[in-house]
Amino acid sequence: MPVFKTIFDTMDTPMALLKGGAARPLFDRVNEAFVQLVGLSRQELDGNALAALFPGCRVEELSEGARVAPLQGRHEQPTRIKLSCRKLDIAVDSVWLLTAEDVSAAQWIERQSSAQPVLMSGIVEANYVISRLEKTPLAAVQDPPLQELEYLQKSILSIIHPDEQERTIAAIQEAARFRRSGHLTIRTKRLADAVDLEIRLLFHPFYDGSGELKQYAFVVTDLRPNAEPIDPAVKLKIVMARCNMSAQQLSETTGISVQTISKLRNGKIRKPQRLTAELIATELGVKPQEIWS
Repeated sequence: MPVFKTIFDTMDTPMALLKGGAARPLFDRVNEAFVQLVGLSRQELDGNALAALFPGCRVEELSEGARVAPLQGRHEQPTRIKLSCRKLDIAVDSVWLLTAEDVSAAQWIERQSSAQPVLMSGIVEANYVISRLEKTPLAAVQDPPLQELEYLQKSILSIIHPDEQERTIAAIQEAARFRRSGHLTIRTKRLADAVDLEIRLLFHPFYDGSGELKQYAFVVTDLRPNAEPIDPAVKLKIVMARCNMSAQQLSETTGISVQTISKLRNGKIRKPQRLTAELIATELGVKPQEIWS
């Protein structure tokens, strides 16, 4: 049991042990991650009912499937918590293990993705370290394409142009201070030794139960080359990235071989035949001359 308590207390996942009947289970033990998540002390939680913190949530239902419930912390913005529960056979009395996950930032990204085209999305911790990244057009501009994992656990500033970093930090700090969304149009660092991009992004701060800044969620809604003229091969990569389309996907929709598309992307073919150019441009929603002048 001491080993279990040690592991339980040091887990990064917010967890709580509940005791009592399924109709009204009470908090018996919580780990530090759970305390930080809900913004209440162990003393405040001890002996309190699950329903007092999450009205309408029952352990029997949570045992059958996870549920997202609102948690009103010490600030105006409610936190969205994904809860799951399972019964433990470790004592005569009923003991339930409650697991919690803050999904507020992830659900904000989902709402933004439903409301507008999103080229890239992610979550950045309060120290600006990237903890989640999806749909990575910046990676697609490079050959071979980088994977999302190569950006994770790095500072968001590592992909932002040095001239833009101070302005970027000031904007996100202001959004955090006033607890509101913000938007920016900024330049990236030069990619593939070829081009720096201008990206348009929307971001929103999120807080833990104590009202302390926890993380930011962001979505990139547009990107384009920062300066003209640029190499047609790079233009093609950027337009494909804006459409979130790989060489394989473009090949399947146009009937043009992957090898030909790859040669166009890396500059081995400077300018395709007219029909090839028209097929590619049409599929990408641009005019051929926007890529190959």
